[in-house]
Amino acid sequence: MSSVTPFPCQNPESRFASRSAAVPEPVWEKQDLRVPRYDDAVFSRPELSQIIGDAEENRRMFDACSRERSGKIISCLRSWARKAVLEEAARYTAELTGNAVKLPADLDERLLFITGHQPALFHPGVWVKNLLVGKVARQTAGLSLNLIVDNDLVSTTSIRVPQGTRSAPELTEIPFDETIEKKPWEETTIQNRELFRSFEKRVTEALEQWPDLGTPLLKQVWPAAVAQMEVSDRLADCLSAARHEMESQWGVENLELPISRMCQTGPFLWFACYLFQNASAFRQIHNEVLGEYRKVNRVRSKTHPVPELSESEGWVETPFWVWQAGATRRHQLLVKREAEQVLLSDGTREIARLPLQEQCDLSAAIEVLKQLPAQGIRLRTRALTTTLFARLFLGDLFVHGIGGAKYDEMTDRIFTRFFHLTPPRYLTLSATRYLPFCEAFDVQQCDETCLRHILRDLDFNSDRHLNPEQREAAASLLERKEALIREQQAAPDPELSPAARRRNNRHRFRELREIDAELAEMTTQLRRQVEEDLAAIQKQRQANQVIQSRELSFVLYPEATLKSLFDKLVVE
Repeated sequence: MSSVTPFPCQNPESRFASRSAAVPEPVWEKQDLRVPRYDDAVFSRPELSQIIGDAEENRRMFDACSRERSGKIISCLRSWARKAVLEEAARYTAELTGNAVKLPADLDERLLFITGHQPALFHPGVWVKNLLVGKVARQTAGLSLNLIVDNDLVSTTSIRVPQGTRSAPELTEIPFDETIEKKPWEETTIQNRELFRSFEKRVTEALEQWPDLGTPLLKQVWPAAVAQMEVSDRLADCLSAARHEMESQWGVENLELPISRMCQTGPFLWFACYLFQNASAFRQIHNEVLGEYRKVNRVRSKTHPVPELSESEGWVETPFWVWQAGATRRHQLLVKREAEQVLLSDGTREIARLPLQEQCDLSAAIEVLKQLPAQGIRLRTRALTTTLFARLFLGDLFVHGIGGAKYDEMTDRIFTRFFHLTPPRYLTLSATRYLPFCEAFDVQQCDETCLRHILRDLDFNSDRHLNPEQREAAASLLERKEALIREQQAAPDPELSPAARRRNNRHRFRELREIDAELAEMTTQLRRQVEEDLAAIQKQRQANQVIQSRELSFVLYPEATLKSLFDKLVVE
């Protein structure tokens, strides 16, 4: 792991910018971020053509800050963080691939594009983020980094595979390991090595019933996962090795780094200490921004997009997780100031005392945090602070999925109010690509809606659906119905009392319903046909929910299908 180096600038604990500085804040607007609904579609905001320009503008913004005393701190922090984190990423990537990774000498001069996600076998709409940052890094002679979010909880140890028939498809779970209790990825090791080893064979056999699908990527990448199992039995490492193998074959050479290792670098520990030192101010701004987010987006949930940071009896909740090695439950990290120290607790016990005065050097506190891993204590960032650290201290542009972009509506305001900086630009990217295992049915919601309208019309307006012979047979009923309707539309007789008018209305309504019922008997055959058509369309639409699922793992796809999606990521 990277060792903690002394902070390279003088007076690093100075405020990031003057409190009196007027920094423009983004206008709160409800974001309309939606995944593409159509096959082979890419969603990007802003346009992909802006990614290089936005990265360069972010670089210019941070460089401009370096002309000011407080801004110079940011410039030094970014240089320190980039060097330490990318060196750690180079070490991990070498471990993952078995090949040495050499970083360029001019790290500070290269554009750095970052993205991140849990180390799952996710769907192509997530994978496009990795592919894009790798492509744009190669195009600009820059660098690309994928943050492996191994501090999140493992949600599943299986993938869903389509089975059944075209008319009645279903998704079956095929496991790559034993089912486990939910716990952080970094604490999860492979439980059943033989089950893991046979995963590719079992999935391939399950897909043989779809001969038009072709060879799934799993056949190409799973040997890398199995080989990694002999090096590390961490599930996150093995799944990351499989994904990275396919990216490498397409010329995407992203650096990889688990959050667990990033959180042990010197710059990250400095960042954590800075937030501990200013925990009350950060909590106040965090909760203020959260309240505004919920108001703008009309969110009533107390946990979306994140819970409020709490405070009780001097203990202030911070935006970090903490837990003991091997544990399945993560705890909020609480801090409390006592004289010249800041106490750290997981809510049940004290875990550290940091020498942190209001304005002091952070080096001594960092040295205390360095001892936590030896005690089996995990100090990890949460989602919001992951991108806060990555955007402020590391990258020139961060690529989010739609979920992450919602978090950063808050992060942008924290940049302005806590760090007194203009928030750097970022990109939101997603895509939809259906697994081509069989052809979808050509039916839409409007087809079902139309048939439902016809059925309702057959209940109350069957006369509209009678053929000439039926209309002739029902002539007297039709004449009476028209007469009743004319009566209904005519002005009420002023000589009748209100009670009499109500009696007449009830009688007319009952007679109309009786006539409609008699006319409906004449359209029984048509009704039966419409009901059969509706049932068929409903069944086809249910089948399409499987056939057109965008949530299936990228490893199920044939290479050509996803390569065509990769080729859509055009950066001018």
